[in-house]
Parts: sequence; structure tokens; C-alpha cells
Amino acid sequence: MNSLTVFNKDIIPVYITDEGKKAVIGRELHGALKIGKDYSTWFKNMCAYGFSEGKDYSPISGKTSAQGGRPSIEHIMSLDMAKHIAMIQRTPEGRTIRQKLIELDDDISGLSPTLRELIHIETEQKRQAKALADTNARIDNIGQVIALSPNSWRKDAQHLISKIAQKMGGVEHIHDVNAEIYKLVDERAGTSLPTRLTNKRRRMADEGVCKSKRDRLNKMDVIADDKKLIEIYVAIVKEMCIKYGVAEKSA
Repeated sequence: MNSLTVFNKDIIPVYITDEGKKAVIGRELHGALKIGKDYSTWFKNMCAYGFSEGKDYSPISGKTSAQGGRPSIEHIMSLDMAKHIAMIQRTPEGRTIRQKLIELDDDISGLSPTLRELIHIETEQKRQAKALADTNARIDNIGQVIALSPNSWRKDAQHLISKIAQKMGGVEHIHDVNAEIYKLVDERAGTSLPTRLTNKRRRMADEGVCKSKRDRLNKMDVIADDKKLIEIYVAIVKEMCIKYGVAEKSA
């Protein structure tokens, strides 16, 4: 891991190790962060946050001073460790460096074509895995919609219709959603909800039901009288939920 190739020099030098990993030199990070205390003490304090040799950093021999003597100890630090340390400082320099390291963590422009291709393949595999997970989540949600109980179909359906309207742009579209559903019910059942509604009101009038109560009747009351119409109506609401990407999770 001691062979380093410069990857980027903006704000703080970032290197590529002989293992193909991005890293920084501890002492260079120390200088860029403008730490007041000496490097050795500071680095020891940083390691107390849980970083470990061999995993997060590796010690290397630095340069010998002009006066001679033993060479200084340097550290090759992983990009993740450097990002955490920059955040720990809670200084403007720390925030700037951390943001840059985050950006460089995703930047592959300076790598060889072969390595860039490998990273591209890995990224694409992750994207496909996420897309599959999202698809499975949508399927799970659709399963919840399909589980819509006929026993509470009227209340639940109106709640879902409101959500469909929101997907279309707002509650002002509720009328349009209902109109489309009623049209589809007529087509599939081979019936006419308006005609059935008129006939129901006439029967109630013959039975002596007051006009105000008859006037409150609507197509949903007609559907509620016929088990087959309920099944058709519920099926259409489910289909529209799927069409508009609406899913109702059960509590």
C-alpha cells in the first residue's frame, strides 16, 4: 500500500494506492485542517474515535529532517477515515475538505480506462439492484391495494380515489376520476348507472320516501345494491390505483 499515485490536488492531495483505493496522507490532512497541536498527538487523538491500523490507516516512513536523525512517521489514511476526521473538527476547513473528499469519492475521471470500466460495471449493477428493489416495493404496495376489502369498499375506494386525484394534480380531479370509473362500470357490466339511479328514485317515490332523501341518492347507492357491480367497481378502482401509481398500505 506504500505506492501512491496522485489522483487530485485540489484543496488536499488525494492519492490512489497500489490496491486501487483512494487515500490521503495524514500529515497533509493535518496541515490542510490547520490543526494547532503537533501531528503525532493529534493523530493519536483521532485514532481514539475507533480507527484501526491496517483497516483505516497504515504507517509509513516519512522524510528525514535536514538535521538528520530518524525519519518521521507518516500515515496513509483511507478516504472514509479522512472524511470522518474532517467532520470531527467542526471547522470551516473541515467542512470544506469533507465536502471535497465526498465529491472525489465519486469522481473516476482520473482513473485508467480499465478501472473506470470496472467501476462503471459495478455502479450499473448497483443501479439495477436498486431498480429491482424499488420494483419489488411497488409490487408489495400493489398487493396491499388488491387486498382492498369489499366489506369496506365504499369508504376505502373514496380514499383511494382522492389519492388518484392528487396524482392527477389535485382534489379538483375527483369528479373526473369518478366519471371515468362509472363509465368503465357501465361498459363492463353492460348497464347504465344513470338509468338505474332514475329507476331507484322512482321506486322509492312509489314507496312514499320523501323527495329530499331520494335526491341524496347517487350512483354509489346503485352500485351498493348489486354485488356484481360492487365487484366490478372495486376491480376498476384497483386498476386505476396501479395505473396512477397509488398504493394504500394497510395499518
